[in-house]
Amino acid sequence: MERIKLWIKGSLKSLTMWFNSVLGAAIVFLPDAITQLPMLQAYLPDNIYKTAFVVVVVGNMLLRVKTKDALTEKVRA
Repeated sequence: MERIKLWIKGSLKSLTMWFNSVLGAAIVFLPDAITQLPMLQAYLPDNIYKTAFVVVVVGNMLLRVKTKDALTEKVRA
């Protein structure tokens, strides 16, 4: 149980977890935003989901290179 608590606390300090959470939420709400705000469509590329997927993958790769500590170790750092 203590390890789970450390993992959760470490997750809050993890840039990778924040990045994935924010972009994941943005992608989930994107269809609603496009239908509710048609003016947004002019600024978004036709292949928005492909672009979003590439941003998530590349972002994760870059953050993984930066990461050196396990989530449980971030609490102690």
